[in-house]
Amino acid sequence: MSRPDVLVVGGGIIGLACARELARAGMKVEVLERLSAGAEAALAAAGMLAPLAESPVPGPFFDACRTSRDLWMSWVPELQDESGLTIDYDTSGALLVGLGKAEEEALGRYARAAVELGESAEEVDTEILGRRVPDASPAIRRALWLAGEHRVDNIQACVALAAATRSLGVTLTYGAPVERVERAGDGVRVSGEDWSREAGLLVLAAGAWSGRIPGLPELPVRPVRGQMLLLGGVEWPWKGTVRGLDAYAVRRGEIGLLVGATVEEAGFAAHPTVSGVESLLGFTRRYLPGLDTARLETLWAGLRPGTPDGLPLLGALPDWPVVVATAHFRNGILLAPWTAREVARRVAAGLDAEDDGPFNPARFLERR
Repeated sequence: MSRPDVLVVGGGIIGLACARELARAGMKVEVLERLSAGAEAALAAAGMLAPLAESPVPGPFFDACRTSRDLWMSWVPELQDESGLTIDYDTSGALLVGLGKAEEEALGRYARAAVELGESAEEVDTEILGRRVPDASPAIRRALWLAGEHRVDNIQACVALAAATRSLGVTLTYGAPVERVERAGDGVRVSGEDWSREAGLLVLAAGAWSGRIPGLPELPVRPVRGQMLLLGGVEWPWKGTVRGLDAYAVRRGEIGLLVGATVEEAGFAAHPTVSGVESLLGFTRRYLPGLDTARLETLWAGLRPGTPDGLPLLGALPDWPVVVATAHFRNGILLAPWTAREVARRVAAGLDAEDDGPFNPARFLERR
């Protein structure tokens, strides 16, 4: 095998998106993924493309989320064309609902923030809500329709993205856990138990494991567990998302409904728990009590990569031929197209180009 221009460590949606973008720029790329089938947190997600959900305040993070949401609208047809596969993508929006006076007032603040940010937030009569979502609680006092919150089937997107990268000549190597990264001339050498690769550039997109790769500077990336469950037999006219202030229900296919997600500091323990499932079912019982007889199809947990300030790591490692693209926390699906574009832009500009942006990983290395 000839030496690639770029090695991407991590075969989730971020790593695959970066590989695709760099291949489209004419580079020879290989993706190294520790799992045998690829992707960890990306397959455990719900696929919400919701820039308002995480941080409805002006600033670079919201701008990145909104830009990436808009990029998805062209990204989906491109991936479908390149892969020959179908991706379920829905632009119905989200219904943000509130119980009680405190939540009703919180929705009012949310609506004002959306307007200030230039996003749509329209009041929905509770009778209309009941027709769209027959299982909704009659005790819901207020509902907002957030037209700019889209959704995508993240599993279909990952499968299509892997096929699209292959069509561009990217090599996807699975079952290749990285045990060491070191400098090799003006490039890098990445090695495992019985293999090694060299390239001129490394893109680090290993999710929750990004801070644990020997040889590289230590990055403060930690795993944050999220549990989720899938209900079946849910037949609503509404095809978008239903959100409370601390949980959500996202349509999956014609009669599926994803309910998530917990936020837990549990280390690398990626398994569902009784308390986690109990909290998710508590959300459905409060907001969607008509689901009590729905089928509980399955449940699972994933590990999201988080940072101390809650912002992603995106940029070059000082004095290394390495670009970091990780720690997207709960927004990895949403931010994939934007991240890929930014990684390609930084590579084209040269890793020595000045970068004083808020996502630069050097913000933590300098403190250390």
